[in-house]
Amino acid sequence: MNIVKAASALHLLFSASLLWVIPSQHLFLADMVAFPVSLFLLVREIASKWSLATAIERLRRHSIEICVDDPLSESSSREGSTSGTVTRRIKYHEHLDLSQYKPLPEKAAVLLTKASRDGHKRLSVLSALLLLVDLAMFTMCLDFVYRPLLTPGLDLFIFRPGYVSHNSAKLHIRYPDGGELELRYKELGHDSDWINTRNVPWESAGVFEPPTNATDFTMTTALMNLQPSTKYIVALHCRQPTLHSQTALLSSVEFKTAPLPGDPAQLRFATGSCIKPNFPYRPTLSPDIRGFASILDHSDNLDMVVFLGDFIYADLPLYFGSSVEDYRRLYRQVYRTKSARRLVRKVPTIHVYDDHEIMNNWHAGDAPPMGSALAAYNEYNGLANPPSSSNHAYYNFTYGDIAFYAWDTRRYRSHWETKSEIGRSRATMLGKEQKAHFTQWLAAINHTAAVKFVISSVPLTFGWSNEDSSQDTWRGYPTERAEILELTRHVPNLFFLSGDRHEMAAVELPSGNIEFSTSPISQFTFPLVGQFQANMTSETTLHHRRPGHVKYGILDVDTSSGSIPRVTYNLHTTDVHQGKRPAWVYEARCSAWR
Repeated sequence: MNIVKAASALHLLFSASLLWVIPSQHLFLADMVAFPVSLFLLVREIASKWSLATAIERLRRHSIEICVDDPLSESSSREGSTSGTVTRRIKYHEHLDLSQYKPLPEKAAVLLTKASRDGHKRLSVLSALLLLVDLAMFTMCLDFVYRPLLTPGLDLFIFRPGYVSHNSAKLHIRYPDGGELELRYKELGHDSDWINTRNVPWESAGVFEPPTNATDFTMTTALMNLQPSTKYIVALHCRQPTLHSQTALLSSVEFKTAPLPGDPAQLRFATGSCIKPNFPYRPTLSPDIRGFASILDHSDNLDMVVFLGDFIYADLPLYFGSSVEDYRRLYRQVYRTKSARRLVRKVPTIHVYDDHEIMNNWHAGDAPPMGSALAAYNEYNGLANPPSSSNHAYYNFTYGDIAFYAWDTRRYRSHWETKSEIGRSRATMLGKEQKAHFTQWLAAINHTAAVKFVISSVPLTFGWSNEDSSQDTWRGYPTERAEILELTRHVPNLFFLSGDRHEMAAVELPSGNIEFSTSPISQFTFPLVGQFQANMTSETTLHHRRPGHVKYGILDVDTSSGSIPRVTYNLHTTDVHQGKRPAWVYEARCSAWR
């Protein structure tokens, strides 16, 4: 393989890896170097062959006299010639056999040797093909990386339900077009449909000013005084300035409120983390998120989606900057996709954030760019979550007698640089205030909730043990993890939900609690890198799955059929049954909780 083909192969390897294996910034930067080198070498080779082909064509069309030494014939030798050769002129043409004329003059030898070797071929087909493939792959890479800049989504409209309690619902809106907004709603009953309630009058929830550019035209409002376990339809209207008193329907959403706190409940929700629009890459004008498209197949029966972090990838494949707009643009890119728009309108969605909403493996607290990252996160996801105290990102809520606590595992963790072997025992992921708040919550719901879920963006299991996991997951905070597991050991029917690792693992932790770690919903996975260590000390691995760009869990919780609740975890991946049926099902062993 010559240097031209080697350079082209290297560029194609970087491009293919970026588009279909892992959207790494290192791969993109390497490709930015490999492509121009490959392009230069290919163009030079094509130009050289074109020049040679042109020269050969001249030889074919015009007689060129070449001086050669003609070997003496046998008769000349017998006549006693004193010279071994006779110099004479011949004319070159394409059927002339010059092998008998030796030695050739240098210029003629070069021309004729090349002409003989290349057979007067035109431009190399292989070189031209490589050039086209190189250009196509690099164009796809540029589209994949710079799509957020090329289509910033400034005209994006969002109307979606966030957290829905037993008597209220948060509604997230993005509306950049101006004009007063009005919310109208009405009950659909417990099981009735739109047709049976067509004549039910609408109620107005009030008229309010539209969001402004200060919040990227986003806002979160709440619908209050709702009835528990009741279906509602909510319509968003705009009073267009050009229409005077008339209103225009912008969109509508439907949802069902939660049961009264403490009441038996049946809950079905999806969980997972990590999405990147249009990965693996497909050339298209309308990028999508395949994992969301798969979850939509089950959306008719979902009560909510619990997203476990990495909703955007601010640093992959390229970090555009630390301004609020740099982060907002990535949220708009996600919400612009067809499946995201459909899913968030249809199913209430709540969030926690992880490192890629800020920067990879974030552990620097409120240092820049945390302020910009949190501002954009709150505008698009955070403010539609359940309420929290003092504007913290951690929160808790209930759905009937099912309790949830969502940790913030990024803002309050210790700096890695300060985690010496001595300081390792003092390292914290939650921080003092959050850990105290969690401990109080745990004591309060121990005997008031049938099932408890603790949401962590990073896994508690020690199964992932590479360098990254040893710093970024709970493996890097062993003392605080041990303290938490000692508390949860005594809490019946408590489960941990996590993501982050781009793999799936169900593990029984040393405390006896089960952790379901599920990711990615739509991102890369490592087919050859790293190794999950099953059945670590004091842990039991129930199931592990590495392959699959789409993996998410659906949990069914039923506390209405006796003193022992039922919790069933269903793993879905598009690699098995196209995600329409579970690839693995686990029925948890629950116990009486009162």
